[in-house]
Amino acid sequence: MTETTTNGTPPDARRLRLHRALCEKIGNQVADDLVDFLPPAGWGDLVRRADLDAAVARLDQTIDALGARLDQRIDALEERLDQRIEAIELALRDIKSELRELGNLKRTIVVTGTSMAVSIILGSARSVSRYCRWQRERAARQLKDG
Repeated sequence: MTETTTNGTPPDARRLRLHRALCEKIGNQVADDLVDFLPPAGWGDLVRRADLDAAVARLDQTIDALGARLDQRIDALEERLDQRIEAIELALRDIKSELRELGNLKRTIVVTGTSMAVSIILGSARSVSRYCRWQRERAARQLKDG
């Protein structure tokens, strides 16, 4: 769709009419120079510095707001990660403690087992010694009685 001006004519047609009228009044060279200073599409398409500054300010505010939201989300993630790491460290401490207790229990079992084995061996040796003494005494009595 072709853009029209307030009087309904396309901008290029108005530009051309203006250029021809200027050529008649002030000459071709000056008319060319003047028309070259006109914006190519129309004055409504030009941006004023104040408009541009306002757009930049709004963009800066939007970027700052997004940055603040991003910072908050990162902080929340860091907090959650810190909590999880702390929970893992606590669980690892518990596991270490349980392993230490299992090591102590193993030591206790080994010491107890060794003590029982020594007791059984000593008890058996004592029993064998008594049995041997009894057998000797019995044999001695049979010889004496017999």
